[in-house]
Amino acid sequence: MNKNKIFSAVILLICIFLSSTIIIAGFEQSKELVKAKKSLKDYNERISNSVDALDPISSNGSASIGELVIPKLGVDCTIRSDTVNAYNTVFHYSESVYPGQSGECGLLGHRTTYSEIFKNVGSLQTNDKVILIDTIMKKKYIYSVTSNSEDIRWDYKTNPVRFAQEGTARLMLITCYPPGKKEATYITHCKLVSTENI
Repeated sequence: MNKNKIFSAVILLICIFLSSTIIIAGFEQSKELVKAKKSLKDYNERISNSVDALDPISSNGSASIGELVIPKLGVDCTIRSDTVNAYNTVFHYSESVYPGQSGECGLLGHRTTYSEIFKNVGSLQTNDKVILIDTIMKKKYIYSVTSNSEDIRWDYKTNPVRFAQEGTARLMLITCYPPGKKEATYITHCKLVSTENI
């Protein structure tokens, strides 16, 4: 009988030990889950609302906010916040940051209509210069291409473009893909390398 009591006590102690270990592990996991949820919430607060990349709707009433110059492509056009459907114009997404600010500035341009501003955007290479001139702040922002043709989003309707609202100042040149079709978004990524007063 003593052996049975000892055996039962050992089994009971093992069960208590295992239960305690599971409870402690569960508690640690719940702390990690709370931490992960807070991190996701913080991230979502630092990124823009999603946008329909190829059919943007502007809520901004102003028109020209500056000028886009891409020397390699011979581009020199107006940056507008009210329409992309104008001659010699690209569109600034209001959900993105302004040129030179921390985060991602997004510009949309046509490839096959309205001056075909981004017709040859696919020929840009790493380190090519993209210049944004802010006529209001009297600043020239010089960006350098970091990647091109690597970010083609076929699922842009279900996985929409969003713009970071903090971090390194970056630029996203967005257009349709394939040219003239709205089947995907084609994004050229750039980073800010210098700022000059004008």
